[in-house]
Amino acid sequence: MQAVTVRTKAELESAKNAGCVQIIVEGSLADNLKRSKKVATAGAITIALLGTALAAIPFTGGLSMAAAAPVAVLTGFEIAAIIAAASLGLGLIIALFKDYEEISCEPGKLVLKKKQA
Repeated sequence: MQAVTVRTKAELESAKNAGCVQIIVEGSLADNLKRSKKVATAGAITIALLGTALAAIPFTGGLSMAAAAPVAVLTGFEIAAIIAAASLGLGLIIALFKDYEEISCEPGKLVLKKKQA
């Protein structure tokens, strides 16, 4: 599969798992993914701290600003990045940016290309 356009988390996961050469992410998913990129490139200790902090927060359909604030203080990330990472899932974000690099970004559109081995 050469290039695929995705608009949902499920489509993004499928494209990543299929090993698509290029993934074009559109809509709010693109904006959330861009916000959460900082989380994906953080160090192992920060990721572990973030994962532990997020696991301790009771989710009631979404991460609220009030719940994200203590996590932001612990990790140093922006609240928007934490909420985006929580909604997409830390595992997906880390795996995605490990295998793909950002080649272009504009509001509502993010183009990722598979890294060369």
